Amino acid sequence: MSSEEEILKRFAAIEQAREFYIIGKKVSRVDALDAVLGRPMYTGDLVTGDFLFVKAVRSPYAHALIKGIDISRALKQRGIEAVITHRDIPGENDAGSLIPDRPLLAVDKVRHYGEAVALVVGSGIETVEEAIRLVDVEYEPLPVVKDPFEAMKPDAPRIQNRDNIVTHFKIRKGNIEEGFSKADIIVENTYKTQFMDGLPLETEVAYAFPEKDGRITCISSMQNPFDVYNKVVKILGVGPEDVRVIQAATGGGFGPKSDETPIDIAAYACLAVKKTGKPAFAVFTREEATTVQSKRHAFTIRHKTGATRDGKLVAWKSELVADTGAYISKGHLVIARATFHCTGPYEVPHVWADGYCVLTNNTIAGSTRGFGAPQAHFAAELQMDALAKKLGIDPVEIRARNILRPGSLTATSQRIDDAGLEICFGKVVETARWHQKRREYEELNRTSSRIKKGIGIALLYHGNTLGPEGEDFATVHVRIEEDGSVVVQTGLTEYGTGALTSLVIIVAEILGIPASWVRMERPDTSAVTSSGPTVASRTTVIGGRAAADAATQLRGRLAEVAAGLLGCSPDELVFKDGVVSVGGDRRRGIGFRELVSEASRRGVELRVRGYYIAPPTRWDPETGQGAPYNQYTFGALVSEVEVDTETGLVVVKRMTAAYDAGRVINPLGLLAVIEGGSIQGLGHALTEEIIHENGVVVNPSLHGYIIPTASEAPEWIEPIAVESPGRIGAFGAKAMGEIPVVLPMASIANAVAHAIGVFIRETPLKPERVLKAIREAERKER
Repeated sequence: MSSEEEILKRFAAIEQAREFYIIGKKVSRVDALDAVLGRPMYTGDLVTGDFLFVKAVRSPYAHALIKGIDISRALKQRGIEAVITHRDIPGENDAGSLIPDRPLLAVDKVRHYGEAVALVVGSGIETVEEAIRLVDVEYEPLPVVKDPFEAMKPDAPRIQNRDNIVTHFKIRKGNIEEGFSKADIIVENTYKTQFMDGLPLETEVAYAFPEKDGRITCISSMQNPFDVYNKVVKILGVGPEDVRVIQAATGGGFGPKSDETPIDIAAYACLAVKKTGKPAFAVFTREEATTVQSKRHAFTIRHKTGATRDGKLVAWKSELVADTGAYISKGHLVIARATFHCTGPYEVPHVWADGYCVLTNNTIAGSTRGFGAPQAHFAAELQMDALAKKLGIDPVEIRARNILRPGSLTATSQRIDDAGLEICFGKVVETARWHQKRREYEELNRTSSRIKKGIGIALLYHGNTLGPEGEDFATVHVRIEEDGSVVVQTGLTEYGTGALTSLVIIVAEILGIPASWVRMERPDTSAVTSSGPTVASRTTVIGGRAAADAATQLRGRLAEVAAGLLGCSPDELVFKDGVVSVGGDRRRGIGFRELVSEASRRGVELRVRGYYIAPPTRWDPETGQGAPYNQYTFGALVSEVEVDTETGLVVVKRMTAAYDAGRVINPLGLLAVIEGGSIQGLGHALTEEIIHENGVVVNPSLHGYIIPTASEAPEWIEPIAVESPGRIGAFGAKAMGEIPVVLPMASIANAVAHAIGVFIRETPLKPERVLKAIREAERKER
């Protein structure tokens, strides 16, 4: 069977003919051929002629006062054109992505290792690096606050001029004391997850140059061009017409490229241009990027959960503490999402949860794929398995008795209105042959002295798009050229996900033309209006609605012309296969391109702006009660592992993943998202960890920060697509970009517990941690 046939087989349910022309059919990514042929132009490919290099002088301390900066020796270095400190910033010294708490260049204090203190601008990279060593910064080291629980104490040193607790987020549902009084069993555990890096393959990079009219154009690698544009305008102290930001082809994002460092790198290059009047290029080394990029938050989660003897949950009390590092970034929003989801996708009548986002002198944590959900679900799903073990029932059984169903109330008392979770749960248990595998592995483990096998399950619900995290809107510009080709442009970005292909599919579906007739143009702040951030898996759901709005406007204008030509009402027209016909009768039709030519001749405007904004969400910040999200994606993941009890090595052999995508717009894209996210989540479970020692990142390279390669990938990932349409997404689509990275930590950890008979409640599950757990369990048995 060919790979193409295999893909079609795995998505047979979606590939079936139905009411759609293109949606749900096999469509190649719009950039697939270019990518294979090496055509994408990354920022580094666009640098031409003479230019200057810009590089930051970075702090070797995690916490210190800056007593003085002497740049005189560096300025004497041949080839050095400028050294820029905070005093030289013409506008606002603010590079916080949302909260203005973070300077672009430190003023009187550094708060984390690697914080930028000055910029050196020169004619060659070696020259600049030598001059950096000549910038004399006098530091006075301060005590390093590296533990969030220490930072929460009243007498702890203040990281900023504010309390170290950034946010205290609460959920209060029912009566927690009453709930625990009804419990026959109570389980209490503490769970810990590590700092992790999104690690996009391409590091931060920007190229800026002056235009003849005085405007500065900046080409860069980023997720959110307008966020970068707005900050750079303020940093330079210029008018909005004086800066232009273009997103070049971007080699990965995963969250960090939506936070602070894309602002930094663009501002570095633009400041150099403003200072010198010459083109400037800035790029992070891998060590710089891994040190200063925003991280996945390290969490400590304490759960106390009560259930009846038949496995019904009655009470759940949680404390979540997220280490957001030295600056807030998106930490206040990450803790909100994590706390909203802290009980997992289960109905619990009595919930009490406290979520804390805390400042420390560790490196910044912010947006990383999943945005607090992987940590929350890891703890909740291990807690469910711990309850099942104490009750002596199967992990599947306890979930079946408590999952969110239509009519169920979440921890925030939001009523669930679709059966997506039930369907995913049933399909994954059946496809993975859960009960058979569990019996087989338990029998094997009784006789195998070294290699143990296990199977684990985890479920999720994931609030879609921004919800309480911001205004959830998008704009998409669409125009039809005279030759009938269609051009789509938006501020939403492509950085490897393939999500923009969904916009092409939606536009092609509504206009009834092949997807090959539609092309995307790169985001450019001078050509399009803001579309909001490309985060939270918003592109297909929210951007898709804006694209649909634009395409519908164009279809309406063309339909008026076609109706006059064909002698019918616009409502009778069918747009399909590049033909506009009466009732689908091609004998009474006109070619799409011919129709466009006629509309253009008549002066019909075929350039429109589509817009969509999601309904506002409402919840009570004092109790957390309400409806924080307009819709939810549901999912279930079964992982099968082998554990070598002599080395502690965990090998993931197989994953079976079922996700409710609402409406599958692009099946091939969904397959890629599921497989890629599953492998990335595997790395989070087993190997990836940013290690701080007294606030200093000690493993900033790929020698020390270990990501999974093809050899660590499971032998098989079985994807299952479920469609339970959502209420706001284009054609019922639900968010999917982040979702597959959420469950692997939990599912793999539960599988390891099944294999070795002991829960490991801290990630990553490195061999030494697994081996230690095995040896401790053996000692207890003696």
